[in-house]
Amino acid sequence: MSDRQVQIILGPPGTGKTTSLLKIVEGALSRGIPPERIAYLAFTRKAAYEAQERAMQQFNLEEERFPYFRTLHSLAFRMLELKRDDIMTNSHYRRLGKALGVKFKGIYDENLGIHLGDGLGDKCSRIESLARISMRSLEDQYNFTQIPDLTLHAVRQYDNSLRAYKHENDLLDFTDMLEQYDAPLPVDICIFDEAQDMSLLQYKVAINIASKAKEVHIAGDDDQAIFTFAGAAINRFLTLKGDRVILPQSYRIPKAVHKLALNVVDRIKHRYQKPWSPRMAPGMVEYVADEQQIDFSREGSWLCLSRSRFLLNRLKAAVRQQGHAYLYNGKNSLETDETRAIKSWEMLRKGEMITIYDAKNLVQFFGSKVELATIKEKYSITDFGFPVSARDIDWMSMLKGIAPDEREYLRSCLRNGENFSGKPKITISTIHQSKGGEADSVVLLTDMGRLSWENAHKDEENRVWYVALTRAKENLFLVRARGLRYYEI
Repeated sequence: MSDRQVQIILGPPGTGKTTSLLKIVEGALSRGIPPERIAYLAFTRKAAYEAQERAMQQFNLEEERFPYFRTLHSLAFRMLELKRDDIMTNSHYRRLGKALGVKFKGIYDENLGIHLGDGLGDKCSRIESLARISMRSLEDQYNFTQIPDLTLHAVRQYDNSLRAYKHENDLLDFTDMLEQYDAPLPVDICIFDEAQDMSLLQYKVAINIASKAKEVHIAGDDDQAIFTFAGAAINRFLTLKGDRVILPQSYRIPKAVHKLALNVVDRIKHRYQKPWSPRMAPGMVEYVADEQQIDFSREGSWLCLSRSRFLLNRLKAAVRQQGHAYLYNGKNSLETDETRAIKSWEMLRKGEMITIYDAKNLVQFFGSKVELATIKEKYSITDFGFPVSARDIDWMSMLKGIAPDEREYLRSCLRNGENFSGKPKITISTIHQSKGGEADSVVLLTDMGRLSWENAHKDEENRVWYVALTRAKENLFLVRARGLRYYEI
């Protein structure tokens, strides 16, 4: 893209990058360019779908009018006319791993294009994928990544076996799709969002895609480039040629958080200089000795963050102790077999009937062994062998099979008025998982794992903590470290 006239849009946290890009789309439509002649390509599905949905609503057009609003992987899938059965899935990788005698313990992240997990299969796959998306040899990638307890021989064996497996089963993986698709798009305008997270292979594809476009807009923020471990080519982003536009006003970050964030971003050596202003709200930054001291009943949304996954248990314990619902790995803490059993029992107490699906779940939580006498579609309280008078017994007394700690947590949630069917206001995640998110209040543990701590002086680590701080819309709670390894804020 360096030989083309392009616009580089640099969007610091909360400065309305997506809105600015949609204004480009709006301007194009007003000039008579049809939506089919506009490409909006994002690094993640979330960003691509958000742009598509907002464009459909804003311009009152059907989804079919925006065929090129998608991720690069999705575009390659479409343009190569592939079917889902043509693509490697987690089950294929597990099958390959079983044949090789290696385990896949994690999942294949379709946004990042690599396997996440600590199994030998995950590690081998990660090296193999990173070599291709970073356009390195397998040996160079192995030496660059330095994964403990992994030999180059194992990686080579995996690479050869993967190639053979895909050939025998006529399959492609996500990287194959990018390697095989290199045709220009029939568009006048090409927009690339989240470009700081693109790999060298994705940049190669992007150059070909945009080769016939009259306008190319590349948007991102190098200070939020936290996926170099997954092949993001931040140096490529930093050397792009074109007219730079900086979005100068954040609509998210208050003054107190902005001041702290600038202190962290100043530690990044290789970056674009991007002056930007906070919103007028003062905000609050508070240092606390322990996460248990934070009152999670405060109104508004919450993000509870840690640098490493093993530290998340501390945040979960603090939230559970106070009796609040939360999202963790996308799962609602109050959408469990236990809560479904409680709701089923309360329905039975009211004289209502429950489905066989709910009945089978319920019986496992009775204190004594209860079996369903007959199989049918609906069950009343007497079908479990209880008299009608059992309606007077509450779930705490009846469902003895719920573990004591879970029972107390659910009782606390009910006392706090938490809704078993509602969306929790608290999300618990790693900093990397929170990328693109925001909340009224952010809780951040400053402890670090050993590897992160050893790299605390590097640009990427400073970017990670910058991203964490800039999720806060109102309040930022910094939890002082318990150990000797921590990030100084």
